[in-house]
Amino acid sequence: MFRNLAEDIAFLLIKNKIVDIEERDTYIYGIEVILLNGGLLLVFLLISLLSGAMINFWAYLMFFIPLRIFSGGYHAKTSERCFVMSAVMYGISVAVTKLLPLLYLDFYWWTAGVVSVLIIFIFAPLINANNPLNEVQKKRNRIIVYSLLIIDLVFFILCYIFNWKIATNELLFIILDAFLLLVGKAVQCLDEKSEHL
Repeated sequence: MFRNLAEDIAFLLIKNKIVDIEERDTYIYGIEVILLNGGLLLVFLLISLLSGAMINFWAYLMFFIPLRIFSGGYHAKTSERCFVMSAVMYGISVAVTKLLPLLYLDFYWWTAGVVSVLIIFIFAPLINANNPLNEVQKKRNRIIVYSLLIIDLVFFILCYIFNWKIATNELLFIILDAFLLLVGKAVQCLDEKSEHL
């Protein structure tokens, strides 16, 4: 769906001589990414508005997206699969934070948060076919990830001190980022293993 729509838009841009036909594949990819991410943000906003969970939406923008961009992790094979999986995960995050708003006070979730930070610290940025990085980009992303983790930690401590419930959202999104990083690493290992067989 997203790919076909991107191809149609690229065709119109080429037909109207707005873009060069030699750059067709680049434009198709870029348009597909914009459509996918824009569609996801609209769906997440709609879910948040309908469920009265706008804090979850803002926390997603502040905590999940920056870490996900620079840490890498699992990427679905198609944009449609990515869309469905992302919408389901976001819906689950809304449900969890609505049902358990004081999750950030729970020792076991704290432990999961600490383990998640360690996972991100160790494995980020994850290099794979969907996220190729040279050495300079890898070092830059690692510094950005470490900086984001420090900022998130300071913010979490402030939330804890002042009893701000957004700490639950932050904790959940950091755990989710670490989970996707681990899944991406596992898929990468399985792909490498199957190549050697």
